[in-house]
Amino acid sequence: MASDYDNQLIESVTVRRNRLLTALLYGSNPNERRWADTVKLFLFSIALAALIAAVCVGYSFVTNLLEQNRAKQAEQQQGSALTYGAEAALESDPHLSIETGAWPSWRMPIHG
Repeated sequence: MASDYDNQLIESVTVRRNRLLTALLYGSNPNERRWADTVKLFLFSIALAALIAAVCVGYSFVTNLLEQNRAKQAEQQQGSALTYGAEAALESDPHLSIETGAWPSWRMPIHG
């Protein structure tokens, strides 16, 4: 009988310690604790979703910016190659217009 009482006392002290510990850590009302945990989890999920969306938008912005820079550089390189080719053509044919690189209207070649 005495050992049953001792075991019961030890068990009740353990349960009381656990209850005091959870009350200290999370508050005394278990219903309020569950509600607060749910709200915290919801707010954390919203913050995480906003962070993921911001990372995706930032990545898209940076890749778009880099692609535009690459296109601009390629256009400049092609433009410089075309400009060099046009200058060579203008130097070889004095009848071409310097401003437009085209034949003047009175000097249009007739094919046929």
